[in-house]
Amino acid sequence: MYKKLFITGSNSLIGKNLIKMMPKSLEIYKPTKKELNLVSLKNLEKIKKKITSSDVIVLLHSSISSKIHLKKTEKEKINQLKVNLLSILEICEIALKYNKKVRIFIMGSESGIKGSFDIIYGLSKSSLHKYIEERKIFYPKQQIVGIAPSTIIDGKITVKRKDKKNVKKSILTNPKKRGIFSIEISKFIYSLIFHNTDYISNTVININGGKFSRM
Repeated sequence: MYKKLFITGSNSLIGKNLIKMMPKSLEIYKPTKKELNLVSLKNLEKIKKKITSSDVIVLLHSSISSKIHLKKTEKEKINQLKVNLLSILEICEIALKYNKKVRIFIMGSESGIKGSFDIIYGLSKSSLHKYIEERKIFYPKQQIVGIAPSTIIDGKITVKRKDKKNVKKSILTNPKKRGIFSIEISKFIYSLIFHNTDYISNTVININGGKFSRM
């Protein structure tokens, strides 16, 4: 049985639902924004022990902007890249090097496949997917898996979107005629953690209702 869980994005609905499902005996570390300070990657060294001592790592944090790319400042672009991609790579590299049995689960996105209005977000997710697929594990007990959902109906990103027509269109063109709810993703991550899925590694699991089927 696992003893320690390290989770980022714990204030998201997915994170909150997942934490509720966890056994009470599990020690859960939820770093605050200040502790993570994702725009200053050197700070991750300060929580290195938490990363390397955790049996399971779940990375849910991300940052998306409604600004068009040319309207963003250089600082905004760099910080967003750090949050969406570089911080995740740093955490994974630390964990994979020093934790022989770590199991890592990372939130990707369908934007990593089709792109996004927010160019940096979309390209970050695409790069993240490639990293997950290509980063060879160092030890047999290690695992790294990505989860790429389509439109999350009750997710903050979806709820805050002003282009409701595009959201509705995305849902109606899905073979399932609906988006996915946060609780469904939480349950899926939970099943990956607590069922015998350790042979699944270096892959991104798309949860999109067959949205990109073409035949």
